[in-house]
Amino acid sequence: APTPAPTPAPTPAPTLPLPPFKECTFWGDPHIKTFDGGRPNFYGEGEMWIVKSAQMSIQGRFLGTKFTAGLAATNRIAVGGPFLRGHVIIVGTLESRELTVDGVPVLQNLGETYNIGTLATLTYSDSGHLVDGAAGIWEKRIVHMSLPFGVTVTVLRWKNYLDLRIRMRAQMGQDGSCGNFNGDPLDDTTESIQARIGARVGPGELLFGHRAAVDFTAAEARLVKMCKPDRYARAQKECGKQLRGRHIKNDHKACVLNICYGANPHALKLATSLGS
Repeated sequence: APTPAPTPAPTPAPTLPLPPFKECTFWGDPHIKTFDGGRPNFYGEGEMWIVKSAQMSIQGRFLGTKFTAGLAATNRIAVGGPFLRGHVIIVGTLESRELTVDGVPVLQNLGETYNIGTLATLTYSDSGHLVDGAAGIWEKRIVHMSLPFGVTVTVLRWKNYLDLRIRMRAQMGQDGSCGNFNGDPLDDTTESIQARIGARVGPGELLFGHRAAVDFTAAEARLVKMCKPDRYARAQKECGKQLRGRHIKNDHKACVLNICYGANPHALKLATSLGS
């Protein structure tokens, strides 16, 4: 009998390439360059999503300083979510002296390393690339986080604010003040981001132990009075929808400030010219 022809091997399904790693950076009060290259600004105080996905939760606490006429700078960052299996890392300013994992102080000295099991490695050093070259006049105090999925978070701690660098691949459905990582910088405006995820971290989602009080300076009040009438009216309407959960004094004003000035990288210069 003739030998049957061999059965051809099935053609393997094509392997889709992994999305590339990209960076989101925060500096100053806080200026942001999103993963897609957008440039939103968040001047109002409060707790805000930086990266939010099904697996990752990175939140920032934005608070004013005496050097910024009350406009916010990044004061603390919290990292958690399912990818850390319930662990929460919090890094604050040098002034705050806060650097904890699950509420326990870690990395109290330069050169130390801390492991969260086999999930993550944190190191504390005086070396690393600056996000903002203007900060080069100060001694570096940098927390390096090596996290699941190849995510790295670098936190540059200064006296009363933080700079950040987050490097990761895009995750399904992610959003936050680092943008939605969809390749389009045009939808990474302050107003668009707040419309998608809210003006603050919602009830039941906060990684910090409590919410910070939201202050509002005379300079900030003057800025709001100077907001263009059509934008101010839109901010009033949008902030009513974007602030979920229990009311916090001045949180509505902080939200309005973001919508009025989130597209203006020079709001700090304007605010300081108005006095405190």
